[in-house]
Amino acid sequence: MMIAGHMKKLFVAVCAITVVLFAASCTKEKSPSGVENKSPDFTLRDMRGGKVSLAGFRGRVVLLEFWATWCPPCRESIPELNELYKRYKDRGLVVLGISLDSEGDAASAIVSFMKEQPIIYPVLIDDTKASMLYSVSSIPALFLIDKNGNVVKRVSGFVPGLTENLSNDIERLL
Repeated sequence: MMIAGHMKKLFVAVCAITVVLFAASCTKEKSPSGVENKSPDFTLRDMRGGKVSLAGFRGRVVLLEFWATWCPPCRESIPELNELYKRYKDRGLVVLGISLDSEGDAASAIVSFMKEQPIIYPVLIDDTKASMLYSVSSIPALFLIDKNGNVVKRVSGFVPGLTENLSNDIERLL
């Protein structure tokens, strides 16, 4: 009789676990980066004070990098992003640097920084909402977005050889 009671409890436990696993499999899937596959839209200010919306680039491959002037690994990634921009801009790649600088006049700090280290792609100033939408917890944080607005790759931190690492992905998406 005791064995039957234990078997019944085991059966109920297995059923409960099965229901929980089934329910979990029905939730919306997220990419490995923690960002849903669809890239969240945002509108940010550019260096001239104009507004730039990510939705305006739908139909093009977009490379976003969240960075800051005070971040040494971010400084290392700039030449790599300049190279990617030069190589693929005529084929439709959009590179957007999203600065997390927020002290005082962020635009002035970025302009001053760009005199020392040229950035040839557009730079936007984060309002903290964009970085939150993309769950940015460390920088540099890079997101590759396909023509349909899906995040297909995320790179956290600076990776030497970034140009070559991303070239195959960009070629495939263009």
